[in-house]
Amino acid sequence: MIVSALSFAAGAATWSLAEYALHRFVGHGPRASKRSGKRGVLDGDFGSEHQAHHTDTRYFTPTPHKIRAAAIAVPALAAVSSLFVGPRRGISFALGFGVAYASYEIIHRRTHTHAPRGAYSRWTRKNHLAHHFTNPHMNHGVTSPVWDHLFGTHLPHAKIRVPRRHAPDWLLDPAGQVRPEYSDDYELPEPGARTVAQA
Repeated sequence: MIVSALSFAAGAATWSLAEYALHRFVGHGPRASKRSGKRGVLDGDFGSEHQAHHTDTRYFTPTPHKIRAAAIAVPALAAVSSLFVGPRRGISFALGFGVAYASYEIIHRRTHTHAPRGAYSRWTRKNHLAHHFTNPHMNHGVTSPVWDHLFGTHLPHAKIRVPRRHAPDWLLDPAGQVRPEYSDDYELPEPGARTVAQA
C-alpha cells in the first residue's frame, strides 16, 4: 500500500490541533485546578499527569503509558477514518497523526533535557519555558505556534525567569548560573523573589 501524502499531512495537522486543545482545555482547563498535581500520579488522566509535570518539570508521564495510549488511539483512528475515506487514506491519516504525536513527545522531552541545536529547537525551548514560567495559560503549542496565534494565546518571548529548582541542566553552567549563550533569553530570579505559579 502506498501512503497518501495528503492524508498523512492531514493526520499530522490534526495531531497539532489536538496537541494544542489537550494542553489548553484539559491540561489547563477549569477542572485542572481541582486535580492533585502530585508527582507520580499514574492513573492515565492527562490533566493530572500534566499538573504533575508543572509541579516538577523533570517529571514525565512514563513512556509505557504513552505507548499504550498510542497503540489504542492510532489503530482506532485508522479504522474509523477508513470508513469515511477508504483504507489507504484512513491508514495514512492515522499514520500522520501517530508520527506527529511521537515527534511531539520527543520534542517536548528534549526541550527540558537537551540544549538547543538550531533556530527551531531554540524557539521550542523559549516558547515552552515561557508557558511554564511566565504564564501557563499561554503558549500551549509545544511544536508549533500556529494555533496560539490563531486562538489568541500566543505570548511574545521576553526574557524568561526560570526558578533555579526547575532550571534544565542544559541552561546552567557548572557554577549554577545561566550559561552565557542563553543569558539573552533566560535569567534566574534573585533569592527570595516570587515567580509565576506553575499551574
